[in-house]
Amino acid sequence: MKFETADLCDDNKDKSIQVLSNEFKNYGGLKECYGEIVTVKLDKSNWLLLEMLRDEDGKGKIVVVDNAQYFFGVVGDKLLAFAKKNNWQAIILNGYVRDIKQTKHIDVALYAIGSCPLRNFEKTNSSRGDQLSFGGVTFNQGDYLYADEDGVIVCKEKLI
Repeated sequence: MKFETADLCDDNKDKSIQVLSNEFKNYGGLKECYGEIVTVKLDKSNWLLLEMLRDEDGKGKIVVVDNAQYFFGVVGDKLLAFAKKNNWQAIILNGYVRDIKQTKHIDVALYAIGSCPLRNFEKTNSSRGDQLSFGGVTFNQGDYLYADEDGVIVCKEKLI
C-alpha cells in the first residue's frame, strides 16, 4: 500500500503522532515501510537481535532497537539479510550500522545514526518488549511506525 508520511500527518492531525529526529538516516534498500513495533534493548551485544531476525517471522513488523549509541556496528549485511529472509520491514536503531555498501541493496529499511566498522563480540544482557525513548520519540511494543524519505513517524493507533 502506498502512503506518504506527510499525508499521514496531515490526515491524522487529531491523533498523537511522534516524529523521529532527522539525525537517523536510512542505510537499507527499502525506502518506504510500515508495521507494528517490536522493541529490543541491547547492551552493546547484538546476539538477541541476531537470533530474533534469523529465527522469527517478522511479517508486518518493525524492530526498534536501543543500543544507547555505543560506537559499534550493530547491524550489517548478515543481520539485514536475515531480516529480509524472515519478512521484517525495517530496523530502527539507536546506534550504528556497518557494511553499508551492501545494506543499501537489501530490501529492508535500516535507520541508524551512522556507521562504524567495529563490532562487539562480547555477549551481554538484552531484553525485549521494553519501552524505549530516543530521537525525540517514545516507542512502545505494539505501536505503529511509518517511514519514507520524508521521515519516520510513530503512533499508538494504526493509520492505514
